[in-house]
Amino acid sequence: MRYVTGFLAFVSLIVLFLVVKCIADYFLGNPQPMPYDPLIFIRTFFPRNIARAFYFILLGTFYWSAKHIANYRSQATEAEKRQLIIEKEKAELEAQLTKSRNAYLQQQINPHMLFNALNFVYNSAQKYSDDAAHCIWLLSEIMRFSLEEANSDGKIKLDREVEQIENLIAINRYRFTEPLYLKLEVHGDFSRYKIIPLILLTLTENLFKHGNLTEVTSTAVLILTMDETGKLTFYSRNLNKSKNGRPRQRKALGLQNIRLRMDSFYKGNYKLEIIESGEFYELTLTLKL
Repeated sequence: MRYVTGFLAFVSLIVLFLVVKCIADYFLGNPQPMPYDPLIFIRTFFPRNIARAFYFILLGTFYWSAKHIANYRSQATEAEKRQLIIEKEKAELEAQLTKSRNAYLQQQINPHMLFNALNFVYNSAQKYSDDAAHCIWLLSEIMRFSLEEANSDGKIKLDREVEQIENLIAINRYRFTEPLYLKLEVHGDFSRYKIIPLILLTLTENLFKHGNLTEVTSTAVLILTMDETGKLTFYSRNLNKSKNGRPRQRKALGLQNIRLRMDSFYKGNYKLEIIESGEFYELTLTLKL
């Protein structure tokens, strides 16, 4: 119905223009050809003035379109600004919430008392077993790192987290009586970048929680790579420890928490892929720092 109304309005506008032009020509121009030969008037009047009518209508249409397009662009820009403000406020609230949660967890433990106790245990164990004492020292380093105060942006140095990954692997080699078949590869310069804490360490911990690392024919692999553009890649591949559903549910919960934290700080700048085919479990995290 709107198209029919628009078409009728368009035709009416042309007819109105022709009538006004005809009257103006008759009174202001030279109407002598009309009494003598109406066909001459029609042939000379209608084609020229219909073209003029279309010209002015198109000109008015372009002007109307330009005005409304500019208005629409202005409204779209304002909407984008409002959306950006909302997203910024949301990100700030989420970051503040994450920081508050970390602070709350840290306040539940008295670090000074804890490390004094660990120091006593370390000195006592050293008398009987160097391996046990070294394991306690590694554990204290990891706990010190987990309680470490992050910077104002909520991040810590990336190379510090990589150190704790190496410490965690060393601790687990002490824990198990059987040898662990885990190959660790570290490539690139990690000292130039920062990351939110405990992301990579949690992914590494999942290897020992849910992976079977005692099969010599199925060596687990953990590769950390930092390229020159600032892209971090965490890749792990391991044999599944169990095929029942319970470990997988625990893994899903841990990965869900990681995704929530990553979305708060790196939304749109990371990709977490999981491939679980047959006996093996593969995880790849790529992150632009």
